[in-house]
Amino acid sequence: MKTTKFFLSAFLGLALLASCSDDDDGTPPVEEEEAITTLILTFTDADDPTDTVVLTWVDANLDEVIDAGEQMVVGEFDTDDVYNASIELFNLDEDFLDEDILANQASIDAHFFVYATNLDFTMARAADDNVRSDGNRLGVNTVWTSGSTAGTGTITIQLFHESPGVDDDGGFGSATGTDTDIDITFNVEIN
Repeated sequence: MKTTKFFLSAFLGLALLASCSDDDDGTPPVEEEEAITTLILTFTDADDPTDTVVLTWVDANLDEVIDAGEQMVVGEFDTDDVYNASIELFNLDEDFLDEDILANQASIDAHFFVYATNLDFTMARAADDNVRSDGNRLGVNTVWTSGSTAGTGTITIQLFHESPGVDDDGGFGSATGTDTDIDITFNVEIN
């Protein structure tokens, strides 16, 4: 009986040693990409800073899916008006935008915001927006101008990651590829 226990203990010890040595093969651990859990896009009237429209998405159940009830729009746009817009992104309480996208030039170059709308808007990337190495502006700070046509429609925000090609012509931007960190559409209104 003692011999069996000895061999069993020795076998388990060798198995544990072998499994530990497999874990330390010199390869650094793969870091999981952090998920964006909150998006806030704030539009501020250029003539009246107290007049804002705020689009918010909070991933309340942390499933990385845009579920009904997780989006909120506060405010309405006016016709023939100019809005300065800025976007914020968070991973729980971490400022995802500052720490993961704006951290260095390589991170800025790996990302690109594309916007789309079916409403009477034109959009330009702001002069103070971050510039990628390819000369395209990232799309964090933008200027939106509403036309004279009122209506209900949508604004879509996409954040492309390592897109093979981007273009900020026309303001809204375009990108190739399918890898997006954010792809969300809000229902909005111009009065």
